[in-house]
Amino acid sequence: MAESQQYSTFMVDGFFFGVEVERVQEVIKFQSMTPVPLASRMVRGLINLRGQIVTAIDLRRRLDLKEREEGEEPMNVVIRTDEGAVSLLVDEIGDVLELTEDTLEPPPPRFAA
Repeated sequence: MAESQQYSTFMVDGFFFGVEVERVQEVIKFQSMTPVPLASRMVRGLINLRGQIVTAIDLRRRLDLKEREEGEEPMNVVIRTDEGAVSLLVDEIGDVLELTEDTLEPPPPRFAA
């Protein structure tokens, strides 16, 4: 039997994504951000997470999807990377799913690195 792994799921512009649960530090509501001059368009700003400065990446912009409607605030999925914490701005938080490798699909070519 294939080994299972847990994924924290979220939606971005109707697309369903998941991140390994071990990488998720926390999920929080939208936070005010400090803009970063001359940063890439996908960097929405910096948030202060209990004294830790975290870069907020807008996944809609990173994936070249349409902008959110006026007044729609994203959620923050704070993940741990080798370089430190990063906040992914997503539309909606899903559930934690336990999946086996044979149930996963590769990302569409549009999103492949």
